[in-house]
Amino acid sequence: MPEKLMPNSKHHAIVIGINDYPLIGLPSLKGPVNDANDFCAWLRDPAGGNLPPENIRRVLSSDAPSGSLFPTPNQAESLFERFIGDYYDGKKEGERLYVFASGHGFGDPSDISKTALYAANARKMLPWHVAVTNYVEWLRRHAVFDEIVLIMDCCRTVNLPYEIREPQYVTCQESVNADSVRYFYAFAARRGNASRERTFADGRVSGIFTRAFIDALKVAAPDSQGNVTGQRLKDHLHNSIGSFAGDVTVKPPDIALDSTQDIIFCTRKKAGVIPVNVSLAPYSGGETIILRDGNFKEIRQVRANASQLTLELEPGLYKIAVKDTGRQKLIEVPDNDQITV
Repeated sequence: MPEKLMPNSKHHAIVIGINDYPLIGLPSLKGPVNDANDFCAWLRDPAGGNLPPENIRRVLSSDAPSGSLFPTPNQAESLFERFIGDYYDGKKEGERLYVFASGHGFGDPSDISKTALYAANARKMLPWHVAVTNYVEWLRRHAVFDEIVLIMDCCRTVNLPYEIREPQYVTCQESVNADSVRYFYAFAARRGNASRERTFADGRVSGIFTRAFIDALKVAAPDSQGNVTGQRLKDHLHNSIGSFAGDVTVKPPDIALDSTQDIIFCTRKKAGVIPVNVSLAPYSGGETIILRDGNFKEIRQVRANASQLTLELEPGLYKIAVKDTGRQKLIEVPDNDQITV
């Protein structure tokens, strides 16, 4: 019987998902609440974040009382208040904080680092919003947690009149431990760009980035020690997000981390090798196959002595190319075990 893992009681999460914006003229969305629920499911999963349910605090527009605009900035920002209040009381909060936000968002015109989520009661002349990155940076500067993971699946377009307001917290002297706080900040869109959602094969609408991110959490290849690190997630996402976009054009996500003190998201054993059957069409005789990993770093070259050959590969992303030709293919193992190149 497999060993039962104890929940990560020192890990906490804040999750925000907003679909509807009836007053500001922005179109309603279908993905953010699904995104938030999917991320909460990963957080609770013993094979994922393994958080106890009481450590996950969330606000979703689907929870709105009938006829109300929910959440407002105060309702969403109240999720951060406990951690800030505990800091003032001298309490060390925990090891890791996840912050997930999905909905319509925007970037600050004067500060490239700031991104906010519009609140449900936002209006054109009163663009109420949740200053997500301001709160996250406050918690990081004051070392309230040892690690902070931020995921924002929203647009980061810039509208000159709309500035992100500083929340009404007191700024204390920066903690001497601020530089040691490990962080992983992942944005679906780069500054000035839009994020996208679409209907997937299961019939559900999701943010393309959120779908790709949760998949990466589950399947990204671990390092030699069996650790799925922030860098591993970043590499996997940059190479896989196109396969989640379908017919939608998306640009690479914006992911920031400190590689010298990377976060370990989970630990899992490396899976055994899987046979991948490669067919060469056309085949002239003696072609050389170049195998590269998900970072396009060459792993090895294999000489083909027939029109078909088998490569034994661990799960992960690979690029297979025929040397001195333009023939190449990006594959993900184990999903692609029969390919033609």
